Amino acid sequence: MNHISEIETPAFVLENACVTSNLRRLQKFGDESGCRVLFSIKSLATRDVLLAVASFFDGFSASSLFEAQLAREINGDKSLVSYISPILRDHELKELGSLCDRITVNSLSQLDRFARRLAKECEIGLRLNPGVSFVDDPRYDPCRHDSKLGVPLARFCAALRSEPEQFANVSGIHFHSNCDSENTDQLIATIRQVESVLGDDLRRFRWLNVGGGYLFNESCAVTRTVSEFHRMRERYGLEIVVEPGAAIVRSAGSLVATVEDIVDGDQQPIAILDTTVNHWPEVFEYQFEPDVAGHVDDGRFTYLLAGCSCLAGDLFGVYSFNEPLQVGSRVVFRNAGAYSIVKANMFNGINLPNVYLLTEGGDLVLVKRFTYEDFASRCGVDSRAVI
Repeated sequence: MNHISEIETPAFVLENACVTSNLRRLQKFGDESGCRVLFSIKSLATRDVLLAVASFFDGFSASSLFEAQLAREINGDKSLVSYISPILRDHELKELGSLCDRITVNSLSQLDRFARRLAKECEIGLRLNPGVSFVDDPRYDPCRHDSKLGVPLARFCAALRSEPEQFANVSGIHFHSNCDSENTDQLIATIRQVESVLGDDLRRFRWLNVGGGYLFNESCAVTRTVSEFHRMRERYGLEIVVEPGAAIVRSAGSLVATVEDIVDGDQQPIAILDTTVNHWPEVFEYQFEPDVAGHVDDGRFTYLLAGCSCLAGDLFGVYSFNEPLQVGSRVVFRNAGAYSIVKANMFNGINLPNVYLLTEGGDLVLVKRFTYEDFASRCGVDSRAVI
């Protein structure tokens, strides 16, 4: 990575050229398939990324009032803003209705309580649980047993046919059935499952939002997915919506750290970094070992890379290099663009990483440097009043 010596670590570095390349790839998919593409803000919510998204995609998918506010602040009324969350809070309803073009409710209970009020402000969607699971870890499987996410498909079908007037204000249906998948045949299988249960009842609705969870990279069966979207649109008159997040930003971000100490371990030296898994919580949640620049399987020098918090399990994994690490060496974790900055926390009072943007022209721009004031304000302390 260029400019690595200029970076004040720890730091997230976002490469604008990579974001743009991914946006173009997904925009092409949207054009070929005829679907609308919304960026899932929850994956990464930095200003520069959102501005770039606004110039390529149809809009944004928000999961909270704050995300909806951010979407409108970024692009005014030019983008479609869609809201989906497990809950709707009564005191937020009016503001959400003014911010969002579409609000998808998560349950029949929410539909019953909020549909009339929402129908005056925006389109209403209903989230379904299609009941097909592709994710091995139930913590990340939206279709898991006892899932809180969406109305079970069979239950929805029964209610739709017995009390159709209950759904008079529903414009579209939504599902989300995967997580970080490269297999879009699973998306097609989910669509076919919904179709097999609802059949011609799909014509009651104007749009079908198939959610996110797919990377749409070179490993995906994009051609078959394009054909499937065309088929659904032509047969049922449905507008198809997709909500990629990680597909845009994961490969565009790196977490850069500095080795602050090297201590003896039982099996290999332990290099302690100035970052922590709390800056990238999915490392700990998923227990995966992230990609590290310079790692080679048969490298001469092997280290356990550890974070700097008091958590014993603050570990990134074991990596080997052709050259030895030393205090002051830089370690670059790749593919850190998604669910890192948005989840990073200040456990132990350890400051958040700086955020840099590497422009397409090759310039390194400091976007955000966090301070003690950011930490103190989260603790309810006005640092200016502390003597």
